[in-house]
Amino acid sequence: MTPDVMARAFEPFFTTKDVSKGSGLGLPQVYGFAQQSGGRVTITSDVGAGTVVTIMLPRSLNAPVADDEGDEAPAPKPDGQRRGHLLLVEDDIEVSSLAREMFSSLGFAVIHVSSAEAALGALANDREIDVVFSDVMMPGGVNGLQLAREVRSRYPHTPVILTTGYAEAATGVKDGEFTVLLKPFTLEALADALGIDVT
Repeated sequence: MTPDVMARAFEPFFTTKDVSKGSGLGLPQVYGFAQQSGGRVTITSDVGAGTVVTIMLPRSLNAPVADDEGDEAPAPKPDGQRRGHLLLVEDDIEVSSLAREMFSSLGFAVIHVSSAEAALGALANDREIDVVFSDVMMPGGVNGLQLAREVRSRYPHTPVILTTGYAEAATGVKDGEFTVLLKPFTLEALADALGIDVT
């Protein structure tokens, strides 16, 4: 890696790969895991020679303890509020995994689908959906903007937020038509787009 690339290696969604070839979430997830575990991660790299990523985690002398709560334990929320159900439309598995964690921390129960067609199907099944959050660029015949307009036509009271890592992908959005959140986004920017005050 060059020094400028190495400086951004842990930045969510940063990637040197072509469109649809990488999500830029591999090293950020490693970094997040190390930080949450009380450890750290370092990178050493020489252009043309290779890169070494070192993870250091604290040693525990405690015996493993079974988790009696299973998967039912609620995700932590900045202010402890439950805010409803969010439909996440994202075809990239790594991006959707990170986004789910962010939405959960803001108090949303997340329903994830990977296409516009599946999103419309979820909405048609009378599921309780309070907000739709969709990537603009998706495979298949319907993109995120087309989905957003269809959702607004069918469910005018359901807010839709669009996201994209490529500003040019949102050029078709009319002024004031939809909120567009550019990747990479922070938890604070996400909360602001959703109208949530987490300060």
